[in-house]
Amino acid sequence: MAVLVIDVVKGIQMQTIESMVLAELSTPHVLVVLNKIDLLPVETQSAQITAMTKTIREFLSASPTLHAAPIIAVAAGDADGTRAPRGMSDLLAAMRSHLHVPTRSADGPLVFAVDHCFPLRGKGTVLTGTVLNGQIKVNDTIALPMLGVEKKVKSLQMFHASVDSAIQGDRVAIRVHGLDSSTMERGLAITPHSLTFSSNLVLPVHQIRFFSLPCPSGSKLHVTVGHTTVMAKATFFYNKMHCASDNPPFDPAIEYSYLPVLDPLSGSAASEGNSPHLAPSAVLVLLQLDRPVLCPPHSHVVCSRLDTDVNRQVCRIAFHGRVDATIEDVAASIRIGKVKERRGVVDKSLDDPSVVIVRDLFRKETNWDVFRHLRVQNTRTKAVGHLDGPFGKAGKCRAIFAATDAVAGDVVVLRFTKTLFQDKAHHLRLRQNPAIYDDPTTATPRAEALNSDVRAKQVVEPLLETFECEKCRTGLVERLKGETAPNGANPSVIAAGLFATAEEAAEFVGAEVATDAAEIGHVEALFGKAGKVRVVFPCGGTMAKVGDTVRLFEK
Repeated sequence: MAVLVIDVVKGIQMQTIESMVLAELSTPHVLVVLNKIDLLPVETQSAQITAMTKTIREFLSASPTLHAAPIIAVAAGDADGTRAPRGMSDLLAAMRSHLHVPTRSADGPLVFAVDHCFPLRGKGTVLTGTVLNGQIKVNDTIALPMLGVEKKVKSLQMFHASVDSAIQGDRVAIRVHGLDSSTMERGLAITPHSLTFSSNLVLPVHQIRFFSLPCPSGSKLHVTVGHTTVMAKATFFYNKMHCASDNPPFDPAIEYSYLPVLDPLSGSAASEGNSPHLAPSAVLVLLQLDRPVLCPPHSHVVCSRLDTDVNRQVCRIAFHGRVDATIEDVAASIRIGKVKERRGVVDKSLDDPSVVIVRDLFRKETNWDVFRHLRVQNTRTKAVGHLDGPFGKAGKCRAIFAATDAVAGDVVVLRFTKTLFQDKAHHLRLRQNPAIYDDPTTATPRAEALNSDVRAKQVVEPLLETFECEKCRTGLVERLKGETAPNGANPSVIAAGLFATAEEAAEFVGAEVATDAAEIGHVEALFGKAGKVRVVFPCGGTMAKVGDTVRLFEK
């Protein structure tokens, strides 16, 4: 049973919410106590107690276990005894009526939670605590793994009475010899060799509805197991086959999908690419602890952000779960695939129309042995081809498609899966599953792509009269320059294809340039010696992307 005490004057505070969360995780048997009712004005006391009770009842209504918890108003009195306690008889009656005796078992190895340790002059050292699992008897040998020692039980006491044994759920004092009480305060006493220290835990994620901050993979959390709290690195993942199911069991034989961030319950869990529809507890987490802890099977783990600014009124408890597995070697025991993506642009086609040259997909120093024969997709036609090899020494490459309808400016995407935690012997192995690319049925027809000049002309047509153009040059945005604004605009771009040589480009410095969206800029300077130029857009920048068409109108 848990008793949740609320100050009737201050009402529900953040510490109240955190206490309620811990009570929910611990037991369904909770009493709510409205304390300090004697501080309320006598003339409005009854009305204020009624109003606060209604507020708390509404607050508890969303709780699956505490919505019907009794609410008792009390005043504890004072130390001088000048004010008599109020409501205490009602509280005691409620506690008696809601007492619950759980089923206890003496089976299994001993797990004893030590909460205090002190010396007993001339008799040894006493460990007090609760039996969490199994049983303990006089003359048993217990292990204290935190100290690396084993001790023989000399005697047991429960409520100042000597006993021969204690089982799960019992509060008991254990007397041993030869133990320095200053070396231990809290920890576990266990059956020798029944538990080992663990550095990596896997558990299902059950999010706390009051936690409002995102939890990115790779971030540090405070992990509490029993009496121990340590820092840990969190990596979230899920099984695509179990996106809509609760509590999927962890299976080291299957490959999971990486989840870059666990959004609060008010949002949704987001993955790279298209966000999957995940059930509230379909996500699992790998916790890599900063130091090993003793973790009994199926231990309840609570993960928090205790470093949150104390001035921010936010719940710090993020999620919880029971341990599914403990892992010694992460690389060998868990497979989490992270989808990576690169994008390039079709530069031109060769004599064979099925072979296209793609730029901006790789740097010139890229190790091609890693990417050769990987599949790529044209984002417009949805056609899937494969990488054939490098083209030249500037980072361009050849891609072969079965279809022959690619046009210059088409965006080509390369997606592959990289397994996290690989050792050095396997860290360059990249994989692609059949579902990694979009469905070809969503393709844009070739005729529509080839008519892009017509569509652009409809947008830019009013500009032709303004500039009194005699000739239009067409090029492509090769890269974006400058700091990207919050709305996604860039102050300038590098344009290629407008001019054949730098000498030709030099004659058009200052010339007007327009994008398909009718954004007007001008040629500011040359860029290199291949006819490329830097185009600036002084009126709010441009929303153009790599591969978009730009036009220069000669007056």
